[in-house]
Amino acid sequence: MKNPDLRNNLKIILLVASWDLMKLKNQKVFLAMRIAWFTLQVLVFARAISYIVSQGILAYTGGVDYYYFYLLGIYTSLLYSTSISRGYVVADEFDDGIVEYHLSLPIKRSLFAVGRVLGCSLSTIIFTLPMMAVVYAILKVSNFLSILLSLIFALLFSIGIVGFVLLLVFAVRSADLTDILVGAIDALLVRLSTVFYPLPVIEATGIAPYYVAALMNPISHLSDFLRVLVFPEYYLVLRQGIVPTIVYMVAFSMGFLVIAIEYYERKLEAGGWK
Repeated sequence: MKNPDLRNNLKIILLVASWDLMKLKNQKVFLAMRIAWFTLQVLVFARAISYIVSQGILAYTGGVDYYYFYLLGIYTSLLYSTSISRGYVVADEFDDGIVEYHLSLPIKRSLFAVGRVLGCSLSTIIFTLPMMAVVYAILKVSNFLSILLSLIFALLFSIGIVGFVLLLVFAVRSADLTDILVGAIDALLVRLSTVFYPLPVIEATGIAPYYVAALMNPISHLSDFLRVLVFPEYYLVLRQGIVPTIVYMVAFSMGFLVIAIEYYERKLEAGGWK
């Protein structure tokens, strides 16, 4: 890079991001337990659920077996929950005074915000990578382009979720209240998505708010995008096509990133989060 300012800014962003990545070293046991539980979930519980669901649902999944449909939904919900928890860590760091210490360093507030969002998102991808490997191994996914696109859009999704959580942290300004809201939002958004049911089934319920919520839900967009990548026939289920989903994911990610940076910077310049 010929631009020294750009090179220095990238170094600062990566340095800040490394703070979140280093935390993964202390979570080896927890990660091993999470992988074991997830593997049990997809091999036993998910299979049991697929036997319960009527085979008539194949008409709404483009012919994709419900077990495979469910696996990609479960991975997406795990990615979402992990992104939420990574972003929520920032609230704890504010209470512990860690963020104030970081802000005493000669780093621009905007670069600090980008680094934190990127660090939380990358740590989420790394943490959930073994679970993605389990799902893709079961689905026998070997296409490199599909795997690469899955990781790219998973990262975009995580950036958007982390950006949203940072906005929530600053708006609430209470770690305890943020914990309650995050838990409620987590449970609500997962259920108002296509994690468990395809969009045509949700539409068939006749509950318009449920259908609209699922249609606009970022969890629905990522899970359906992954399904199209792995099972091209699932494209028939997406009435709006795949292009609007791609545009939505990019806009969701970049939109919340920009808003979080702007809000983060203004709040910190105004004297902190309290």
